[in-house]
Amino acid sequence: MMPFHRYGLEHGITLALVVAVTLLLTWAARRSRRGSGRTHSAIRFILAALLAGGLGFALANALPLRGIEWLDILPLHLCDLAVLVAVWALLSRSSTACELLYFWGLSGTLIAMVTPDVDRGFPDSRCLAFFGLHGAVAIAAVVMVYGAGVRPRPGANLRVFWITNAYALLAGLIDAATGENYLYLRSKPSNSTILDVMGPWPWYILAADAVAFGLFWALMTPFRVRPDARRC
Repeated sequence: MMPFHRYGLEHGITLALVVAVTLLLTWAARRSRRGSGRTHSAIRFILAALLAGGLGFALANALPLRGIEWLDILPLHLCDLAVLVAVWALLSRSSTACELLYFWGLSGTLIAMVTPDVDRGFPDSRCLAFFGLHGAVAIAAVVMVYGAGVRPRPGANLRVFWITNAYALLAGLIDAATGENYLYLRSKPSNSTILDVMGPWPWYILAADAVAFGLFWALMTPFRVRPDARRC
């Protein structure tokens, strides 16, 4: 199996494909909102089914490699939690779920796709699961906010920021008790990521938190200048 080449041809094609699918589905969802809404509903339900099935595939794919422990079933990796939140948002159109999906999907998930912690390239099943799930979360975030019209409410960026920190605190306590490394709170990934430019432990954790605050603030900007934006 060929190793994954970051910023190589397959990486670039994958990112371009995610962008293309995002634009297409967002356009279709917006257009459907002015009509019967059937296409809009179909897009949401199909994305939710793909995400749920993809998460199940990723868990099943890990069985032959290292088995599955009870902690693996819990959404202690932010990307796993983002998948569950995406399914929740797609099926329910919940304001809270859509806000979490928007800020997580267009910050951490996109960064993970640009600097993936992947060893093997396509068509390795782990590579497919990584980009499939991350890509679908990012697509769902844009579709729900800009296609379905479920816009973040005032102060959503701060709410999601504090929810994220509370989640990180819980993951940190579990890391300390089990010796695991959820959210990379004990050490950085083995492959190079954006965390490598944020200094040593524990400073990279504080730097990542500051970056998250800035990204959430920037993502809120389109809705801060449009106070009349439609919200669910």
